[in-house]
Amino acid sequence: MVWKCINCGKEAPERPRVCTNCGLIQAGIGTVEKYAILEEYCHPLSLIMRNQNFDHYFIDACAGSGIVQANQKDTLLDGSPLLMAKTREWVEDKIKDKSKSKHVQSIFIEINKKTHSLLTQTVGRYPGCDVFFGDCNILLPSILDRVESESWRPFCFIYIDPFGLGAPVIRMETLKRVLERGFTELFIHLDMNAIIRSAGWLRHLDSPDESLKKKAQSFCDTLGLVLGEDKIDEYCSNWFKWRRGTRERRSLEYYLSGLEGYYPYIEHVGIPAGSREPVYYLVFTTRNKTGHRIMKGIMDKARRRGSEDLSKWFKT
Repeated sequence: MVWKCINCGKEAPERPRVCTNCGLIQAGIGTVEKYAILEEYCHPLSLIMRNQNFDHYFIDACAGSGIVQANQKDTLLDGSPLLMAKTREWVEDKIKDKSKSKHVQSIFIEINKKTHSLLTQTVGRYPGCDVFFGDCNILLPSILDRVESESWRPFCFIYIDPFGLGAPVIRMETLKRVLERGFTELFIHLDMNAIIRSAGWLRHLDSPDESLKKKAQSFCDTLGLVLGEDKIDEYCSNWFKWRRGTRERRSLEYYLSGLEGYYPYIEHVGIPAGSREPVYYLVFTTRNKTGHRIMKGIMDKARRRGSEDLSKWFKT
């Protein structure tokens, strides 16, 4: 069956991750569930900040096209940038004291040129949105430097949602720049399957076959970027000690341990929620008890939904 882009009409024999003609992102398994969790958190977060008249930013570091084509459906969904951009209107409807002037400001980063162009068009009619083209590993630190130069140090909620491990790879060094900043929360899409696939090449690091050895070193270097250069040797050593059935859980614990030194509150949920074999994980970090309580409630609710029939998430 031929795939067709709902935005521009481009056809292809197989469904791509992104339309090569217009840059429209194609939603994957669990996207609706993931966006529901994001939206359910952004709304109360911005309302609380607005009520306190506190400067606050939503930053989407791998923003995509703003709109996305639903998985196995010819419909469009609001992507994470639109959900963030529309939060202003939601808060305005809910807030009682309209004199509070500190609306959320949204910043979006996208590295694919065509996707960036579509993103700019999609969010262009919403106030308080800035769109940047480039690598978030480079742009995100500079954006945070700019934000921190403001007279009142604002709060930042940073969402990082890459394809796989990212193209380019989302570096742990980039995350550390975020983690070291105060007044910040981090929400990450973590593709554990991509980490496990990369780690599977570790057994070839000492291969007599130079081509295998070179490829294995490339995957090891990628893991070093994701997990941190200071932790990769220990991870590789542990990988061979862990039993096959425990490697995903152990790898997730290892990744989370790299965040625990920065944030006292960390929550995560597998997507689809309730699945024994999640496609990926959503990881949330905060220093704020209220933020932790809100997100924990949202993720717990997602898990309860996930205890029902999971098939609906594979049809969206």
